[in-house]
Amino acid sequence: MDSKIQVRIRFLGPAKDLAGCDELILTLPESASVATAISELLAKFPQFKDHLLHYRFAVNSDYADESTSLKNGDELALIPPVSGGSSEERVFVDVSPKPIDLTSLLAFVTSPQAGAIVSFVGTVREFSHGRKVTALTYEAYEPMAKKELRRIAEGMLNRWQLCKVAIVHRTGTISAGKISVAILVSAPHRSDAFEAARFAIERIKEIVPIWKREHFEDGTSDWVEGKI
Repeated sequence: MDSKIQVRIRFLGPAKDLAGCDELILTLPESASVATAISELLAKFPQFKDHLLHYRFAVNSDYADESTSLKNGDELALIPPVSGGSSEERVFVDVSPKPIDLTSLLAFVTSPQAGAIVSFVGTVREFSHGRKVTALTYEAYEPMAKKELRRIAEGMLNRWQLCKVAIVHRTGTISAGKISVAILVSAPHRSDAFEAARFAIERIKEIVPIWKREHFEDGTSDWVEGKI
């Protein structure tokens, strides 16, 4: 028989109303993670389904992500967005042919609670696989791309202790050296900001419906194939 552990679940703020209680004890497999506990909770409380994307989690009073392992006797707290700021106010995303204004994005993520602001700025590089690139054309399925960028940003707020997130991706034809994507993250601690920004650009490349076509000096062009 598989070994089991018991984890105390704490429901905080509005989560108490959804659950109808302050806390409960979950019995989980010994190898359980936060994700395992969340899956069990959704089975017991399906009303949480539309709320958990905006929640953060803490294990024994420390912020944790869904991959965090649990052990017997741990306390897992469900933390809804705190009073004074919804995720809408903490997130800015856009997909647009307009040039990216880094100054306005920096102003958006600036916060008195932040000890660090990390930015990732993607630019069109001049050479690709030994060939000179004159420009890139980005094409997006814009409604879905914006939705996925917001999902990524809100997931970042859940996973790390962050203040604000801004993600903007350009569309259209952009010449070499120009900015194509910008991610700015503010956080109380620099480690969270660095990790979140790295996660964002990798996740964008995986799931956001944006494609790019490289234009070369010889007049030819090719779509850049994604990973299969």
